[in-house]
Amino acid sequence: PQPGMTVVEIVGAALTGEMKGMYMMGENPFMSDPNTNKVRKALAALEFLVVQDIFLTETAEFADVILPASTAFEKTGTYTNTDRRVQLGRRATRPPGDARVDWEITRDLANRMGAEWTYDSAEDVFAEIASLTPDYAGITYEKLGNAGVVWPCPTLDHPGTDVLFGEGFPRGRGRFSPARFADPFELPGPDFPLVLITGRTLEHWHTGSMTRRARALSSIQPEAFVDMHPSDMTELGIAQGARVRVSSRRGSIELKAVALDRMARGTVFIPFHFREAAANVLTSEELDADAKIPDYKFSAVKVELVGK
Repeated sequence: PQPGMTVVEIVGAALTGEMKGMYMMGENPFMSDPNTNKVRKALAALEFLVVQDIFLTETAEFADVILPASTAFEKTGTYTNTDRRVQLGRRATRPPGDARVDWEITRDLANRMGAEWTYDSAEDVFAEIASLTPDYAGITYEKLGNAGVVWPCPTLDHPGTDVLFGEGFPRGRGRFSPARFADPFELPGPDFPLVLITGRTLEHWHTGSMTRRARALSSIQPEAFVDMHPSDMTELGIAQGARVRVSSRRGSIELKAVALDRMARGTVFIPFHFREAAANVLTSEELDADAKIPDYKFSAVKVELVGK
């Protein structure tokens, strides 16, 4: 089989007309994908867009159909962590209004398209997964209990595998793979002399669709900011807390400038949680040739006082 497209490649295909429609579940590419202005044009170019989410996100504002989904507290289902532990999350309350649990939406939509899915619960779905996945074959809802089970768990009487490769690795010792050095897609210069790094804050997650609605978290970190080195701020005549404009070859945003004593000279940091100063307006959609990951951590920008 041919590998599919990454999210960034899908957005590009929507812009060219190759991708006609999209069905998004719990994703907000308007805020999370690079080059927001390009993403806006791509979403507007789609002939049909369905968004299934728990809030009306920035992406959902482009949707032809919005399917209200459920939070983790409103549904029963399993979660597999990166340490391979499969855990059972149990519903604490029912979804509000017309919201539904996700597996029911997917089942009903599939059946309307001609499938004959007969799942009556999330447990039915998990049983099918376990029947087709050898590492999960010995896991059941009953066995998960309160502590979960760590896969591989190949049989019902197997306790799970806390330590993987305890007797050695299948292919022998660790294998080193050389990495080729590659310059960033754009370098700082006279017009854009600073390097932008984007990322998250402690208080917020991803595009902020949940955490910015949490009163306590939002009160601690209520607004966007650009973190700069004090010497760069002095050189540019920018005082602590001053409002600045950060620009790249793709767009500009306005936000507060701060010096938190953690940036190297010539670099600035902006979190991407804030719609009103969306950091990804500035970033490039160019992809790493191997990993297909955008260059979120290196964009050439300039910073100037608002009004100059």
